[in-house]
Amino acid sequence: MKKLKKLFILLIIPIMVISCGSDDDAIKEIIPGPPTGTDVRYKFTVSSADVVTSFKYKSVDGTMESGFFNDVSPLSFSKTIIVQKPFLTKMDLNFQNKTGVDHNYSVEIYVDGVLSDTQVGTVPAPPVVPVNPEVPYPPFSVTKTYLVN
Repeated sequence: MKKLKKLFILLIIPIMVISCGSDDDAIKEIIPGPPTGTDVRYKFTVSSADVVTSFKYKSVDGTMESGFFNDVSPLSFSKTIIVQKPFLTKMDLNFQNKTGVDHNYSVEIYVDGVLSDTQVGTVPAPPVVPVNPEVPYPPFSVTKTYLVN
């Protein structure tokens, strides 16, 4: 009987070591819902949409996507994307002021709902006497970047 107990123990120990040695064969659970990552929100506001010729923001895949104002908020644009850190945000703004008065703009970058970076500025009015008659309303461009890490 003692030999049988020893033999049983000698057989059980290696079997337990082998069977408990790795849990890599577990079934991976896919959790439905929105993708996980970091929320980045671009927000662009201007005092007159008439001075904006175009604006683009960097999307999740790194390409520059065009932004558009809409009827609900004709003076501001907001877009949220979900990224993996580190991510370099970028927004390109192009203006041409034909109104004769200065206009203000602001760019805000929010990370997970917290304002992380801001840039404010003025789109200058064109000179009364054009510097270049061929381009009486000189274009004005701004690029805003922010590293999310």
